Amino acid sequence: MWFCKEAQYELAGRVAVVTGALGAIGRRLAARLAESGALVALADIGSESDGAALCAELNSGRGQRVAAYRRADLRDAAQIAELLAWADGEFGRVDVVVNNAGLASPHGLYSGGETADRMAALLQVNLLAPMEMMRAFAEYARAHGRPGVAVNMASMGGLVPNEGGEVYGAAKAALVHLTRASRSLMPAVRVCAVAPYYVDTPMVRNNPKLQNNPTVYPALMLSVDAVCDATLACIRDPRSAGRTVALIGSASARMWMYDVVGVHIKLLGAWSLAAAAFWRLLGY
Repeated sequence: MWFCKEAQYELAGRVAVVTGALGAIGRRLAARLAESGALVALADIGSESDGAALCAELNSGRGQRVAAYRRADLRDAAQIAELLAWADGEFGRVDVVVNNAGLASPHGLYSGGETADRMAALLQVNLLAPMEMMRAFAEYARAHGRPGVAVNMASMGGLVPNEGGEVYGAAKAALVHLTRASRSLMPAVRVCAVAPYYVDTPMVRNNPKLQNNPTVYPALMLSVDAVCDATLACIRDPRSAGRTVALIGSASARMWMYDVVGVHIKLLGAWSLAAAAFWRLLGY
C-alpha cells in the first residue's frame, strides 16, 4: 500500500480517545500514539486500577501527563457521550477517536451454543458502540469547529464470510459499510477503517476454532504492531476518508487501502459487461 507522503495529519499535540484500551491492540496503540506526541484518553470496561497501571506506564519518564483512563461500558450510549466530555475535560480537546473495543464469541450462529444475549452484546460492542461514538464525535467536532479523525477497527471477517463467525462478521461488515457511508462527515470528521486478518492476541490464541490451525499459524498471523502501523497510517493519511485498510500475512504485513463500495461496483460492472459480450457472441 502507498500512503500519502505529503500534508500528513500530524499527531503531535493531538488528543486521541482509544476504546478497548486494556486489550493487546489497545495497550500497544496507546503507547504508539504517545510515542508520536499525542495525548491519550483511554477507555475500557476493565477496572480503574488496571487503567491506572497502564497510565502509569505511559506517563513514566515523559515529563508530563500524556494518558488518562476512564472505565466505560460501551453498550450504554450515555457513557459514550460522557466519554468524549470527560476526554475534553482531561486534555482540553479531542481530535482522534479509535473505535478499537471488540467482542468475539467461540460459538457459531448455527453450530449451537450461541445465545440471543451474546449476539446482542456482539452487535452492541462491535457495531452500535462505534456508530454512536461517531455520531457523538461528529457533533463534537462541528460544535468546536475542529476537524477530527475516527478509525474503526473492522476485520477481514467483515470482508470475507466465515463459517462459525456469522454474527461477528456481520457486525464488522456493517462497520465497513458504515465507514464508507460516513464520507459524508467530511470535512468535520474523516472516518476510515482497519480490517486485519488474525492478530496475535489472547482473543485469537484462545479461540478453539483457530488453535493448531496450520493455515493461520504462522503464515497469516499478524503482529499487534502491524495493526498499529496501519492504524497510525490511516490517521495520518488525508486520503483515507471512507476507506478500509485490509491487512493480511505475517511476512510483510501487506496493506491495501481501498474503497469497498467502489471496488465492488467496478468488479460487478466488469463482470456484467463481460457476460453481456459473451452471450452476444453466442447469438443471444
